[in-house]
Amino acid sequence: MGYEKINPIQQFNFQINRILTYGEIACDIDMVRKKTSKITTFDEWQDVWGDLGKTAETKSQFLRAAYCYRMAEFFMKATDKKKDWFYKKCVDCFYKAFDIELHLSYKKYSVPFEGKSLSCIKMAAPYSKGTILVCGGYDSFIEEFVLQVHNLALENYDVILFEGPGQGACLQESLYFQYDFEKSTSAILDFFNLEKCAMVGISWGGYFALRSAAFEKRIKAVIAYDVMDNGFEVMTHIFPSILCKIIRAAYFIKSAEIINRLVGKIQKKSILADWAISQGMYITGTSTPYAFYESISHHTLRGITAQITQDVLLLAGEKDHYIPPRQFYRLKKNLPNAHTLTCRMFTEKEGGEQHCQIGNHLIAVNYIINWLNQYFGNKE
Repeated sequence: MGYEKINPIQQFNFQINRILTYGEIACDIDMVRKKTSKITTFDEWQDVWGDLGKTAETKSQFLRAAYCYRMAEFFMKATDKKKDWFYKKCVDCFYKAFDIELHLSYKKYSVPFEGKSLSCIKMAAPYSKGTILVCGGYDSFIEEFVLQVHNLALENYDVILFEGPGQGACLQESLYFQYDFEKSTSAILDFFNLEKCAMVGISWGGYFALRSAAFEKRIKAVIAYDVMDNGFEVMTHIFPSILCKIIRAAYFIKSAEIINRLVGKIQKKSILADWAISQGMYITGTSTPYAFYESISHHTLRGITAQITQDVLLLAGEKDHYIPPRQFYRLKKNLPNAHTLTCRMFTEKEGGEQHCQIGNHLIAVNYIINWLNQYFGNKE
C-alpha cells in the first residue's frame, strides 16, 4: 500500500497509517481516509476514532473496532476518565476478533512478576521450528501486534507475545516502565521452561530485545525491529533542534529546575508535546519532566553492547521520525562480539522508510521470517 499523506500533522498521520498498513481487515480504508484527513485536535481525534469503532462494533467487525478504539485511546492522557474505558473496549474487541473473525489458535497467560503479573499470548505451531519471543515498545499492547506477527506462527514458529512493565495491562497494575527489561524476559523464559529462543523487539522493543540478549543467554538470536539504543536521545529528539540542545545541556548539568520550567512552557504551547511528556510520566510513574528524563535515561545500551554475543538483525527506516538514524549506524559499529550481524536500512523507494516500516510493514515481516528461517535452518 505504501505510506500515505492523509493528515498534515505528522503524529496524526503516522498513527493513521499504523492502521491502514494492515488493509481492509483492520479498517474501512476509504472511510478512515475521509474522516481523519482534517482532524486538528485531540478531541476531534477521539471523537472520529470512537465513532468509527462504535460503527464497526455494531456490525460485529471486531478487529476494525479494536484498532479504532486503540486509536481513540492513543492520545488520551491518563487523567482522562475515558482512557480506561477505551482500553478495555479495545482489548475486548481484539479477543472477540481473534476468536470469531480470525479463528486464531492461541492461549492467554498471566505470568507472575514482582508480585504482579505480565500478560502473554502464545500461538503454538503444530510442527514448531523454534520459539520466538515478541515484545512491543513504549506504551504498546500485545493485542495490537497479533495480526502483525501471526505470519511467524504460520511459518511454524511458536510465538509468545508478552507485555513488560509500562505496557498494556501492566499499567493497570501500576507496574511502570523499567530499563532492565531482561528481568521480565527472564520471567517469561522461566514460566515457559525455555532453554533457547529468538527474540523480536518492536519499536522501543528493539532496545528491550537487545538489552535482554546482553543478559539472558537463553536468547540465541535477536531482532531489533527497529533499532533503539538510547531512550533519552529519542525522547529529546521530538523537540525542534534548538530546544533539543538546550534540554540535553540542562540534563547534562542535572538542572531539574531548568528542564521542568522549559518543558512546562513547551507543554503549554504544544498539545503534542504536552501529550508526549504527560504520557512519558504516566508510563514511568514519574511526576515531573526531569524525573521522566532521569528514568528514561537509563534506557541505553551504552556499556553493554559487547555483552551481546548472539546472532543479531538490526532493522531501520531511512525516514524514521522517532528514532534518529544515527542509532542504527552507531549500533552497526558497536556490536563487536555478535556471533553474526545483519543490518537492513529500508528506503523510501522500496516503501519501508517509516518507523517499523509502517505503510509497508510486510517488507520487514518477510525479511524477519527469511532471516529466522536461515538462522533456524542452519541450527538443525
